[in-house]
Amino acid sequence: MDNVFQFSTADWVYVFLFLISIIAGVVDAIAGGGGLITVPSLLLVGLPPMTVLGTNRLQAVIGELTTSVMFMRNKQFPVQGIVLGLIFTSIGAVIGTLAVGVIDKQVLEKLLPVLMVAITLYSIFAKKLKATEATEPVLSNTHFMVVCGLLIGFYNGFFGPGTGSFWMLAFISLLGYTIKQATMATKPLNLIGNVISLILFIWLGSVDYQLGFIMAGGQIIGSVIGSKCVISYGNRLVRPVFISVTLIMTSKLLYENFSSTWFV
Repeated sequence: MDNVFQFSTADWVYVFLFLISIIAGVVDAIAGGGGLITVPSLLLVGLPPMTVLGTNRLQAVIGELTTSVMFMRNKQFPVQGIVLGLIFTSIGAVIGTLAVGVIDKQVLEKLLPVLMVAITLYSIFAKKLKATEATEPVLSNTHFMVVCGLLIGFYNGFFGPGTGSFWMLAFISLLGYTIKQATMATKPLNLIGNVISLILFIWLGSVDYQLGFIMAGGQIIGSVIGSKCVISYGNRLVRPVFISVTLIMTSKLLYENFSSTWFV
């Protein structure tokens, strides 16, 4: 009877990752970037890097699926062209995944911090991110879904970090969406690329299913909370969270890419 309420180390790991994934699910539903929370947490509990990435994809896919369903059930969800976008994003992601062993990633690793700095500055100063009504689109919906689906889908399959931010920026700057509409439309398109990436990790045997599904439970809770916050509070909530996430991601990337140069 004395041992009934005693927790083993493994139990505390499960509780820790479950709670972390709830927080990550809320953040990811609102502005993306939940991986900034879950990936370091998985590394902290001692998983090998490849297993961390695969397990993170599993729980993130379930969280994004939950968020996508929540948004798509809402009457404010911008449905035009989504099916076309899913098709071309899938094609781009497959091509990107196949290109992983062929193309050198170092150029993207150096370019990504620059792109994230640009996105961060845009998110802070651009008037479109403050708009509460949709603005005039630059591209037709069909052209947008084909071109951005292929390009961003390829990037997601090939590299991955910051994909949600690229989708958000594209929807706002090219289709004239409000940041709330962009958040909703981004989720299913980001989801399909992550599913394809997850299949690769499963094929490589780099997924811890026990931890992944425990975290997925937390992701579902967090995703429901986060998506309801987006629907209820819209731009007032999404913009500051999005800016915060991009600032953190940009700082992290700058540190990882240039610290070795600065501190030699």
